[in-house]
Amino acid sequence: MVDNILIGTSGWGYKEWVGPFYPKSLKKEDFLIYYSEIFYTCEINTTFYHMPSEWMVKNWVNKTPNNFLFSIKIPQSITHDSKLSLDLCSEDLIKFLKLMNPFAEANKLLALLIQLPPTFKKEKHFDLLKNFIDNWPTNPKEDGYYLCIEFRHNSWMDDEVFDFLRKNKLVYCGVIEPLLPPRMDVTNDDFAYIRFHGYGENPWFNYLFSDQEIQQWTQSILKVIPKVKKIGIYFNNHYSGYAVKNSIMLMNALGISPKNDPKKVNLLDVKKKSGIVSKNQTSLKNFLT
Repeated sequence: MVDNILIGTSGWGYKEWVGPFYPKSLKKEDFLIYYSEIFYTCEINTTFYHMPSEWMVKNWVNKTPNNFLFSIKIPQSITHDSKLSLDLCSEDLIKFLKLMNPFAEANKLLALLIQLPPTFKKEKHFDLLKNFIDNWPTNPKEDGYYLCIEFRHNSWMDDEVFDFLRKNKLVYCGVIEPLLPPRMDVTNDDFAYIRFHGYGENPWFNYLFSDQEIQQWTQSILKVIPKVKKIGIYFNNHYSGYAVKNSIMLMNALGISPKNDPKKVNLLDVKKKSGIVSKNQTSLKNFLT
């Protein structure tokens, strides 16, 4: 493992990965255990669509090794429905951060991702973003995670925005997708965040990056790595197990080995670990006091 380069996928619970990645005999509740035998990190996408239960969060924490890290998307009720208006979303935000406590307490929270909608434009919504960040209820540095922002509209691609990100120690999320330029600006010297969505026509995510494309993106990523202490890279092209394949291809291109070779993961060991609670977890400060 190269400690400062973390590569994984956006989610793990995809049925279409059975066969291309997961053994056919593996139960869905054991997908995460199997996944964490190969990768050191995963981005949770499901939190964008609905709040997880407290039990579900603890289950994710307990089923993964102590050195496994999660990056987690903030719910769309905050980013898309309320468009970061604290008058509308403060209750959801507090609830969400409290739910994230088990990740922080286990020292498994790498980043929280604020993905903004395509309708969120600089000329109309910059003040909302500033106010939202000014009133963020926790201290990311003290609580051991990074706060990242993914834009989906080209109006945000200017110096004023990137100066704002740097001033507030926010992490710009570089995106590999059709709508925005593939910028990989470093706005926090401690961490960089990159998401590979893909260039599929319907949808973006149904896309397999070729060997040549992976080699090209590797050159761009090699320029970022020396500028930061840590980098998180996630493939969101989950169709047909493409994300898993491309993640391992990028690891190989960067000279990084998976935790275990997927072909050599012992299914019996995975089943033995099913339901086992992680021990010796280091408690961090709670988000909210």
